[in-house]
Amino acid sequence: MKVSPRFTTALALAALLAPASALAPAAYAAEENKSAEERALEQTLSPDEPVVTGQHEIAAGHVDMGPAFVEGSWELMFRDDSTAEPVWRDPADVVLRGNDTAMMPVPDDPRYSFVQAAAGEQVYVIPQTELAGVVWPGWNTQNPQVVERLGRGVTFTLEGVEGPGGFSMYLENGTFGAPEVLWTSDTTNPQDIFVEPNVHTHANWVFTQPGAYYLTVRAHAELADGTVVSDTARLLFAVGSSVSNEQVFAGADALGEVEERSTANESQGEDQDASTQAAEATSTASAGGSDSESSGASENSDSTLPLGLIAGGGTLLLALIAGGILFARRSAAAKAEAFKDSTGGRA
Repeated sequence: MKVSPRFTTALALAALLAPASALAPAAYAAEENKSAEERALEQTLSPDEPVVTGQHEIAAGHVDMGPAFVEGSWELMFRDDSTAEPVWRDPADVVLRGNDTAMMPVPDDPRYSFVQAAAGEQVYVIPQTELAGVVWPGWNTQNPQVVERLGRGVTFTLEGVEGPGGFSMYLENGTFGAPEVLWTSDTTNPQDIFVEPNVHTHANWVFTQPGAYYLTVRAHAELADGTVVSDTARLLFAVGSSVSNEQVFAGADALGEVEERSTANESQGEDQDASTQAAEATSTASAGGSDSESSGASENSDSTLPLGLIAGGGTLLLALIAGGILFARRSAAAKAEAFKDSTGGRA
């Protein structure tokens, strides 16, 4: 069985551990022998970490997605710890980059069939274990206000994936343990990760093709006081060295425009339905009466409808169905065009 060493973490962690002194107390020895990665996972967040704005690329170093209270509002943010001083950023402003250095072959092991690529095929892996010069994304529920106000925990829900290839995220539990798949683009169903308060975790992020990828993620929870909070953000990835940040941001803008048009059309359809219902209600109220002659006419109306009206109703129904299909095709075509533009024609 061949397993790529960067698909696993147990051996890498073991190599980083130094032998403990036999004379040192057990607790002290354990603390001294912790790797830099283990210490990073035990991070403590300050309530004074600022929120910054502006488009930004993170191609190396540590970054976590997680909820934070920004001016009292629950928001899904990125905590960027790749620089000297940690800051919080809006995911819409951030491109996480996986360059060609992240490429590796899929292990010849059926346990990795979820990767959506054949054994030996080169894919892009942003690993669970921190590597120098490679972005190290994870997630946390450690924002001080979140910890203070949270109930049982936070649910991170993957609601959609757009990109030119397959995506999966999984935890590696050791050389002999089966990988635990958390998210995958191989299903259209929302996928949940439940995280307790004050937790910090990292995983492997795998992309099968180069290009721009967009992960729609919702962070939702019930606070200790019973308030339900939720926020949705789109995570932006530039996979492959040839993909520019401009392409990724342009693709995100195009997707946003498609969604805005779709929402506007849905809203317009709802308004038309409401107007139709109001007109029908008004018509019924105007035609209503207390005499039996009016009631009799109403009761017999179904059997006396003109044939032309029936035919016209059928034509209208067909037109509405055709219009719905055309809109769906236009929406799908617009999305496909957005991906094509954002990935330089590779989508």
